[in-house]
Amino acid sequence: MKKLLLFLCIMLSLTSAFAQGSSEKNADETIVLKMGDNVPDRKNGLGLVIETINTEFEQTYPNVTITTESYNDQPWQEKVRIYATANQLPDVFRYWSFSTLLTPLVEAGMIEELDYEVYSQYEFLPGALEGNMIDGKLYGIPTSSDLWVIYYNKSLFEKAGVEIPTSWDDIMESADAFNDMGIIPMVTDGKDGWPLCELFDNMAQRINGDFTYVAKAQEREMKYTDESFVKTADYIQELVKAGVFQENLTTSDYGDARNAFGQERAAMYMMGSWEMGLANDTNFSENFKENLDVMPFPVVEGGKGKATDTLGWYGGNIVISSNSKIKDVANNYVEKIASDFGQKCWDLQAAFPPVKVQPLETDTHVAKQLLSIAANATTMSGTPGLDRLDNVFKEDHQELMRQLCSLIIDSEEFTTKLDASAQRAYDER
Repeated sequence: MKKLLLFLCIMLSLTSAFAQGSSEKNADETIVLKMGDNVPDRKNGLGLVIETINTEFEQTYPNVTITTESYNDQPWQEKVRIYATANQLPDVFRYWSFSTLLTPLVEAGMIEELDYEVYSQYEFLPGALEGNMIDGKLYGIPTSSDLWVIYYNKSLFEKAGVEIPTSWDDIMESADAFNDMGIIPMVTDGKDGWPLCELFDNMAQRINGDFTYVAKAQEREMKYTDESFVKTADYIQELVKAGVFQENLTTSDYGDARNAFGQERAAMYMMGSWEMGLANDTNFSENFKENLDVMPFPVVEGGKGKATDTLGWYGGNIVISSNSKIKDVANNYVEKIASDFGQKCWDLQAAFPPVKVQPLETDTHVAKQLLSIAANATTMSGTPGLDRLDNVFKEDHQELMRQLCSLIIDSEEFTTKLDASAQRAYDER
């Protein structure tokens, strides 16, 4: 009996020692938090904000190391599809809340649900969290408020002797003056297609005066072959024929367009408010940054839409993979994003945030202008049209816009095919 008791005591001592050693090892063990996003430039804008957040998080949790991979929008979407197929999504990653992108991952059980009660305590703007809810459950945290705008270079307008436009008719009339100087009037990312789809939605509203027409067409309460959409397609082709955009519009990608504008080879740049970081981008000259300004999407003469009607949505959401083995760490990281990301975005003048922020005396002119555009918005569009149905519709819409802007198809063929794709997507729900 004494031998048995002695044996048990020894075993308990060894077990205790092993447990203590294991605990100490776990406390010292390096935990790798895998992250992915669509912001490859880590020295400016949103990339700099993410790197700042990551550094602070690693300082708070010394045993955590964050590894990141970053690509531009379309390559990142392809990467996420590949990772999802292999069930190897990063622990946390930046993605879009749109039905064409996030919803399939949620329905496949690949995205972790977040506690709405926890995140609703942060100062998100009205509707910001709701845009990340599917079937009443929260799956992501927005990192930006996205407004569709036109950036412009005041110096190039002065050199061309052109007044700052208030309408698209003004822009068409000024195209020759810029082109004669060897300056592109306006650039955007035409290769990826989605900016052209934003152009279509916004231009349709400027003509018909109502952002809900796009949603109604997709819910089959209207048709894309209705007169206002045909007029929209016709008007966009008029812009192309007038030489408003770069000649290689549909083969010019995001980086091409951004660099052409930043290097002062283009007078205007059609893109979102997330590009407010252009104002302090170290890749571009001081002359460019001093002459940078931004305007709302212009009106169409004779149209019903106002300049204060704003194409806008919440984007760039941070989500957690349900397959992550370190969900506690991932949740801590996402809470850090919810707590600090918005104000850091504003402090660094990197992007327009989805939370209430404190304006600064050092705010750039572009930041102040974007605040004004948001504050004066009379209507807001919500989720872009290409992201409200399925992925097939999205691809169809992008390809049809490329064909429309390449003058391969006319407005009638464009609207007929777009309507057929919307009908198919609606029927297959």
